[in-house]
Amino acid sequence: MTRHAYFGVGFAALVLAALADLAYTKPDHVSVAGRRASGEAATAKAIKPLRFQGFTALHDRRLASGTVNGIPPVDIEHLLIGPAGVFLLDSKNWLSGPKAQMIGDKLFVGMDNREAMLKRLDLEAQNLTSALRPNLPRGVKVEPVLVVHAKELRPTPRFLDGVTILMPEQFPSVFGQMRQVMTATQAAKLAETLDRVLPARSGDKPLRK
Repeated sequence: MTRHAYFGVGFAALVLAALADLAYTKPDHVSVAGRRASGEAATAKAIKPLRFQGFTALHDRRLASGTVNGIPPVDIEHLLIGPAGVFLLDSKNWLSGPKAQMIGDKLFVGMDNREAMLKRLDLEAQNLTSALRPNLPRGVKVEPVLVVHAKELRPTPRFLDGVTILMPEQFPSVFGQMRQVMTATQAAKLAETLDRVLPARSGDKPLRK
């Protein structure tokens, strides 16, 4: 019985140690997922004032596989629809970790060149344009935008590898100065259509603002 008691105490200590380790350890993938979610939420909040400029934002959507033959699926963090056009927004939370910076005509995070990421975002916008073509006004295409949450990133706004790079506080000035490609009424109707066409990425009810 004494031996069993010592075993029970030792086992309990091991369990408590394991729980403490889980509580204070932040695996890389958990940390990255948290920053991603935080960035998406911050972008959604920054988008809200644009509704006064006639924009509608669809959040957390997906162009499902097989929607259009030959077009791969596209995960959509934010799709912004307004008089200035249709924009595919991707958020990056670089407030912590390696510094984001422009070096020449390249975007770096620490020593990591993000050219491939920008080209991938541009290709996703092209694929989304092809898939949504029947619903888009003539001459309108989906424009890729990288929204960077960082302490500083100069110069922005910046156009690199087909993608507009900007900070969230630059939304009002950037989108407010764009040339209109459709009326506010057309934009609102298009937003309603795309709201039906693009399902939520998860089982959650899609957020529309």
